[in-house]
Amino acid sequence: MTSIIFSEEWVVEARLSSKTGLSEGQIKSYRLNLWVEGVHFKRLTAKGETDNSKGLIWYNYPKINELVRDA
Repeated sequence: MTSIIFSEEWVVEARLSSKTGLSEGQIKSYRLNLWVEGVHFKRLTAKGETDNSKGLIWYNYPKINELVRDA
């Protein structure tokens, strides 16, 4: 039987906050000043559009950890 391991690569802001302890304001500041769109975060609408600024923001938890590790 095949075992499935769930890995949280992309998470929404609430999950990122609970995993890191960052506040909403801190996440926004990192998003505007340090994190790279398409690498550390991306926007995605319910229609699958990625170029829309109104999409839900998803965060790449492993890439954010990698950035902190390498700093």
